[in-house]
Amino acid sequence: MQDIESIIVERAIVHILDNNSDTPILGEIEQEIDEEIHEFLVKHIIKSLRDDDNRKAKFRLGKNSVIEACKEIFDNEENFIEASKKIANRMFRIMKTNNNISSCDLVVCIFSSNDSKYIGILKLDYQKSFVHEIEYIENYFKVSIIPQDIGLPGLNQKLQKCAFIRNLNDENDYDMIVLDKQNYSQDSEIARFFIDEFLNSEIIIDNKYKTKMLKKAVEKWTRKNLKEDLEKALEVREEVNNVLKNDIEVDIQKISENIFKDDESIREKFILNFEEQGIDPAQPFEIDKSWVNKKMNKKVIKTDTGFEIKGIFEDFDDMMKFNIKRNGDGTVDIIVKNVRSIVEK
Repeated sequence: MQDIESIIVERAIVHILDNNSDTPILGEIEQEIDEEIHEFLVKHIIKSLRDDDNRKAKFRLGKNSVIEACKEIFDNEENFIEASKKIANRMFRIMKTNNNISSCDLVVCIFSSNDSKYIGILKLDYQKSFVHEIEYIENYFKVSIIPQDIGLPGLNQKLQKCAFIRNLNDENDYDMIVLDKQNYSQDSEIARFFIDEFLNSEIIIDNKYKTKMLKKAVEKWTRKNLKEDLEKALEVREEVNNVLKNDIEVDIQKISENIFKDDESIREKFILNFEEQGIDPAQPFEIDKSWVNKKMNKKVIKTDTGFEIKGIFEDFDDMMKFNIKRNGDGTVDIIVKNVRSIVEK
C-alpha cells in the first residue's frame, strides 16, 4: 500500500469533532466530490502513504468499534454513512477524555487503486488562517484581514494523524498503514491516543522500520558518544553506510565487532542503543533496499567550522572527486577534487 501511486476517491463524508462541544456534529449526507475536492483528498492520502514516518499496524484482538465499522463498509458499502458515524463517535469519546487533543474535521472515505479498495480515516486538525472581510460603511468599502480558527490543512501541508485500512483478512501481515506524527516526548497520553486507543492497534516492526532506525540510531549514538573522536565517528558511519548499500542483511553484533574490535564496554553501549528502539541486535534482518535507494541517494556533510557539503551519495566514495584526509590529531581535511568550475549562489 505504501507504493500506491494513484488512487480514485469514490466516497467521502465529513464529521465535525469539536472538543469544546458536548456532542459531535455527524454528517448525514456524503461529501460531493468535484475536481477540487478530489484533488484535496488524493494529495493528502498519497502524501501520507509516502511519508517516511508512516508505519504498518495490525488491529488487536478483541472488541473494537473501528474494526467493526470497517468490516461493515467492506461487506456492504451501503453501510458507509452509519459506519463512518461509529468511527467518528469513537474518536469523539476519546477526545473528550483529554482537552488537549485537538478539535478536527474527521474525514472517512473509500478509495480504490489497482482494483483494490481501502478505507481512509483522516484527522484534519484545525489550522489558524486569515481571510479578508468586506464591509460597506457610509458609502465606503472597508476590507479587513480577520483570523479564521477552523482552517483545514492545505495541499502543501502534512496531516498529523491518519489511517488507511485494507480489506481485513486474518492472513494479512498488516491491516493498515497509519501515520502519527505526534511527538512522544511532549504528552504521552495524547501521543498514544490515535494508535493505541482509537484504532486499538499495534505497530509492526518490519524491515523498513529496522533499516530506517538503524541509520537514525547509529547517527544519534555517534553524535552523542563520539563527538570528541572524529576518526572513529567517520569509521562508524562508513561501516554502516557500506552495509546498507552493499549487503543484503544487517547483523548489528557483527557491525559492532568490526568497528569496536575488543572494546567490549563500548560494544555493549552500541548494542543497547538498538534495544531501546525495539530492535533485537541478536537477530539479523533484511535490508529494505527501496528505503535505502530513496533515502540514501544524496548525502550532506556539516562541519564544526561552518561548511556544508552536499552531493550524490556515491560521489563521496569516488576517490577522484572526494577524499577525507585524516591528520592523526583528531582532525581531518576534506578535499573536493578535480573541480573545473565553481558557481556561487
